[in-house]
Amino acid sequence: MPPKKEKKEQFKGDQASEMIFEYLEQQNRPYSAADVSSNLHNAVTKATATKILKEMHESGQIEGRVSGKQIVYHAIQSPTENSSEEDLKAMDEEIEGIKAETAALKASIKAAHASLAALKSTPSIDALNDSIEVVEAEAAALEETLKGLRAVSETPVADPATRAAAEKEYAFLEKEYARRRKQFREFWGMVCDGYEGDVKELWENAGLEGDMI
Repeated sequence: MPPKKEKKEQFKGDQASEMIFEYLEQQNRPYSAADVSSNLHNAVTKATATKILKEMHESGQIEGRVSGKQIVYHAIQSPTENSSEEDLKAMDEEIEGIKAETAALKASIKAAHASLAALKSTPSIDALNDSIEVVEAEAAALEETLKGLRAVSETPVADPATRAAAEKEYAFLEKEYARRRKQFREFWGMVCDGYEGDVKELWENAGLEGDMI
């Protein structure tokens, strides 16, 4: 058979009254009879607590008020217990400190949101790799074109019109290459700004060759 639960001692009369009165003074907040009985771990039954609280309220020992469908009771506040000027000043200082802390937290949250927005707008590694592949392909094509242009320039006899067209195309390709290189630098700079690790390692992991731009 399971062991019998030990029956807790329950108080009545003066002992229960003293226990309830001391509890209300210590907690300094309103409670119903059910709350008092429960918080005292049923040392005073709900019925006893209801009777004692009503009697103490009627005798002026405690104060009570209706809250919904029940009555809540609390200890009477003594005028001598009012906060002193020093206490009020300390409370004001504490409030100002909390306000300052709240403002600092709001600023931190705003900065965090800004950082998050910047990270979201930063191109992903996959997008950067795609851009790198495009730039590398265009660079290879430009190199082949450049070789052809050099071969043309080394020809002893060149048609002036052909040479002028080749030089114009070379200038265009050189400008386009510079533009693409600048675009890649901007992409890489955005990635590095939002990356907290080793940038050189990121360059190698991305499959890029040569020195970092």
